[in-house]
Amino acid sequence: MEKKIDGNEEKKRPATKEKKELMMKKRRIPLAQPYFKGESAKKRNGLTNTHIFAYKYFEPVFAVKAGDVYLARFPIEYGSEIHGDHFVAVLLDSPSVNPLVTVVPLKSEKAKEINPASDIRLGVIPGINSGHKTIAVINQTRAIDKRRLLSEEAISTLHSLVKKNLLKDYEEVCAEVINNYRLTKEQYYLLKKKAVGYIKNNYITHDEE
Repeated sequence: MEKKIDGNEEKKRPATKEKKELMMKKRRIPLAQPYFKGESAKKRNGLTNTHIFAYKYFEPVFAVKAGDVYLARFPIEYGSEIHGDHFVAVLLDSPSVNPLVTVVPLKSEKAKEINPASDIRLGVIPGINSGHKTIAVINQTRAIDKRRLLSEEAISTLHSLVKKNLLKDYEEVCAEVINNYRLTKEQYYLLKKKAVGYIKNNYITHDEE
């Protein structure tokens, strides 16, 4: 006899990860390494190097939708800036011809009180932060290069193709990234509302939702 699944049991199921194809186009001439020289170069780690490789050899040609959630890499820390690997929520649609995407960094809600000058509670986003409630850091909204969204697996695939000389100049290739989490309509509406209000009023409103 087939077991019936109630609503509560359905909610307990882990979110499934999806693979999304991200189109990349090989450059005709690799770019010269543009930064990280001298002492700064010594502070790079291997993960940063892989993204420099993607920047040097490939141009992103994939679209990103508002409300998508990706794992992005911010390799260098300056003061209070978010750094390291962080999930980010895409604030605005970015077509394939645009190499940049506007994102809002996310973090787990660990403290009892949030920073009212920067943080908005979004609740649980299935699949990220181990099921913990998530905070959007509105005052660190920024435009980032889409290559920051590439997974290590995707970059490894691209590296192998270049090393084996399997791509022609300007040839496009799919690099899969495991993520494609999304905000709910309610979460995205709240994020957009607060981001617009922050820009318009120069502060975040924390009225009753």
